Amino acid sequence: MNKRILLAAAAALALPLPVLAQTAAPDPAALRDAALKDDVAWDITEGLTTEVGQRLAATEAEARAREWGAKKLKALGFQNVRIETFKMPLWVRGEEQAEVLGGSAQKLVIAALGNSGSTGPKGVEGEIVYFPTMADLQMAPEGSLKGKIAFVSHSMTATQDGSQYGAFGAARRSGPSTAASKGAIAILIRSIGTDYHRNPHTGVTNWPKDMKPIAAAALSVPDAEQLERLLKRGPVRMKLLITPEFKGEAESGNVIGEVPGSDPAAGIVVVGGHLDSWDLGTGAIDDASGVAITTAAAKRIMDAGQPRR
Repeated sequence: MNKRILLAAAAALALPLPVLAQTAAPDPAALRDAALKDDVAWDITEGLTTEVGQRLAATEAEARAREWGAKKLKALGFQNVRIETFKMPLWVRGEEQAEVLGGSAQKLVIAALGNSGSTGPKGVEGEIVYFPTMADLQMAPEGSLKGKIAFVSHSMTATQDGSQYGAFGAARRSGPSTAASKGAIAILIRSIGTDYHRNPHTGVTNWPKDMKPIAAAALSVPDAEQLERLLKRGPVRMKLLITPEFKGEAESGNVIGEVPGSDPAAGIVVVGGHLDSWDLGTGAIDDASGVAITTAAAKRIMDAGQPRR
């Protein structure tokens, strides 16, 4: 992570907003310059990702993250710090293997998508049916994927502002349910991202209420392109072993800290980020840095004097 970028973001968020106007508002430039000189956001990000690490929602690791967060907010001077728990579905990762069969036999790197179904302990085998885009998958006839494994590329291209993530993320969010509705026994998608490394990108997928989830996984970008090249040479058959589990309801929660305003009738401003992360990394960007930046900005406002809201 680039520390300079993180500090710049914290500085931008630290500028006073109209809803936080005070009787004698501090100079915006002074707040910005002070934010660029402190390490509050960096320390939160580094501490959370180092001392807790990965923190999948509703697991023991996320519970530790909540305790860590409450302690940190108290140390920074926030008031009425507390943890409010709630129940949510718990999904946990299992084995993840993908293998091309036949004359070009080779292993490919995958990561199950959040809420993926399971192949069962013996795995599944099937012919790969390739769809260059989500639109191609959506146009596939009903029942045409029975007994087969869908592969959707829907290749994302790089943009400086990351704006394509939302549009190309449809392959992850709804691709699996679309493939299942057409009879597929499993689905592979190209990772939603543009980095050329063999670290597949996980993320959640969604299922209609009464649909049984099928196994759904992302290939790393190089592995997805390898599979495309193989398909240009002829039919491809693969074996997948993907064994996540749905564990029922488990406890998650919110960590809350307050900066009391001077005018209770003026309303409340709520700013938040998600404390949990996926289990395959420490979640430095998604979303430790987001939590850290907003916390550092709130502390900067708090230290400048009591806001109205």
